[in-house]
Amino acid sequence: MHERPPETRGVNPVRRNALRSAAGRLPPLLSAPKAGMRIVNLSAGLALILTPAAAYADTTHQGNADMFKTLLSKIGLRSQAQPISAAPPETLAQLRDAVAARLRSEPEVEEVAIDPGNPAILRVRLANGGREAVTGTVDVTNVYGRLYTLRNDLEREAAIENLVQSVLVTVRRPELDLQHVFANIRFRQPPANEQDAATSLAEELAGDVAIVLQLDTPQSLVGLSRADLGERSIAEIRQAAQRNILRKMSKLQEERVSDHMIAYRIDDNPPLTPAIVLTDEFWAMVDKNFPDGALLILRQRDEVAVIDRKSPSALITARQLIDMAKHRGVDFLSDRIFERRDGRLVTVTE
Repeated sequence: MHERPPETRGVNPVRRNALRSAAGRLPPLLSAPKAGMRIVNLSAGLALILTPAAAYADTTHQGNADMFKTLLSKIGLRSQAQPISAAPPETLAQLRDAVAARLRSEPEVEEVAIDPGNPAILRVRLANGGREAVTGTVDVTNVYGRLYTLRNDLEREAAIENLVQSVLVTVRRPELDLQHVFANIRFRQPPANEQDAATSLAEELAGDVAIVLQLDTPQSLVGLSRADLGERSIAEIRQAAQRNILRKMSKLQEERVSDHMIAYRIDDNPPLTPAIVLTDEFWAMVDKNFPDGALLILRQRDEVAVIDRKSPSALITARQLIDMAKHRGVDFLSDRIFERRDGRLVTVTE
């Protein structure tokens, strides 16, 4: 999911061996003007869910339900954050070893190898139901950060189990249920082979982000590829995704961080929160609060924040918030500042 090198975000690409499809180019995911369809390899965080960024950001059960523990109040704008221990009870390598042991107990896992050069990394090979094995990288950095930095996950065993199940969903592909498909926003990867049936479907949006199709499962959000669609059309999936996110917006929570800033989160499924940006209904809410326009930041995969455009410090505040999240390195999404013009999301020149 990277315009920049993957290692800058602690995410390593995962590729899935699959039969190539003779199908031609699919129609666009969304009908926004000038938003051409591109099929890109999003396996690093979506199609295969074999990295921690995906395992967290696309994990539906987040432990502590306190509102916006990872959001703006966490970095000093408000003082409601839980104190963070300076001495985590285990090292990154110890958490990695616990994940490795749990993975080895699953029948689909053929091999788990520790990367000697990186205490967060595991190399995994999974049996794939008689087809070619799936190989990939599991990085526990985000899980560690959520447990001991952000303090979102309060139960270590549950966090490990979510990561393991997010890995296994790669080969335990769930049935496509139109009630649980979503068009979400994730980091944009370089183009991949458009003829690969396992390549996830995505549409460029703006800056460093793309629109991706995902299936919401009990453990995680799973990126959809052409191979997953069967006889269904992109248009059918797109319509279902629009209905589903509007339904989820009934659980949208809003926090007025200051007179000039509002943060949003889907309470029962935070990783779906960026999807609200793709709806006119969200922007109607923004326009009501900030009629002179707003800056949008998508710095993490479980939050959306808007800043009043007329605030003298709007750009400075947006950049500070983004840089703090980027430096922290947990669940980071985009380092761009956005706004909406003529119904389209565009980047802001700083």
